[in-house]
Amino acid sequence: MSVTTKQPQVSQPRGWRRLWKSPTSRARWFWLTISILAYGGLLGWYYYALRTQDDPEPFADPLRLFGIIAYILVLFTASYSLRRRFIRGLPGKVQSWLWMHTWLGVITILIALLHDNYARVTHDFCNNFSCLTETYWATSALFALIFLVVSGISGRLLDRWQTRVIAREASSNGVGIERSLEERLRTLAYTVERYSAGKSDEFKIACSDMMESRGRSKHSEDEIAAHERADWKRVQPTLQDHARLAHSLQRQRRARNIMQVWRSLHMVLATLALIIISYHGIMELLTNVLHIIASPE
Repeated sequence: MSVTTKQPQVSQPRGWRRLWKSPTSRARWFWLTISILAYGGLLGWYYYALRTQDDPEPFADPLRLFGIIAYILVLFTASYSLRRRFIRGLPGKVQSWLWMHTWLGVITILIALLHDNYARVTHDFCNNFSCLTETYWATSALFALIFLVVSGISGRLLDRWQTRVIAREASSNGVGIERSLEERLRTLAYTVERYSAGKSDEFKIACSDMMESRGRSKHSEDEIAAHERADWKRVQPTLQDHARLAHSLQRQRRARNIMQVWRSLHMVLATLALIIISYHGIMELLTNVLHIIASPE
């Protein structure tokens, strides 16, 4: 005895209605304004030093102070990881901390360039690898900071792209995000099992192949036994719906995996970069600011 199950009809409007969107935050404008004002003030101070000093260099103020400020900002931007992964009780939304992390990270590069008087970027280029370790890995710290921020911005764009992929799938598939899709797919699979109960192996194989081939049947109706063709026609919408939703779930999972891989890679690179930057910053503080360690001749 076949089981007849009424299938829900999913309407497909011409323009899909957006059912999901990421929350917005005013923090992006706040931190952007703070960053612009802070960098504008330091940039004015930098040009003032160029006019009033004969040969401004990183070992003399204010360029040395710019380096200290840049290192403090590096530590401040790194606090985003603490807020997101370890100390979740800190005030403020994670998204607000992310905007702080983004905008302060950008001006940190610009301030670091002021500290080094744009050396290694516009002049005094590296001719060999030995320059990377000079002055307590100063050049390596600069390049590590540039690479870290650029990779972070690129990853941020990638994250937004893949988030839009998930949002588009969740809004257009008629069900939603992964968990809802998984529940709906289980329901559809149970329906197919009920239709397949007591049927021939050919019927079961045809159902399995159709679910795996995005709803396109690899078997003609003539391959199905005559007394099973009525149920084969009834199960077609369920098989097509299952294949369509399975494909949507696959796309959402792939987008989520891409974001997770990038975040893991970024954390590793960020840790290595922070070690190099911290070594240079701490040694410079101990030798040229606090004078705890004698400066090498």
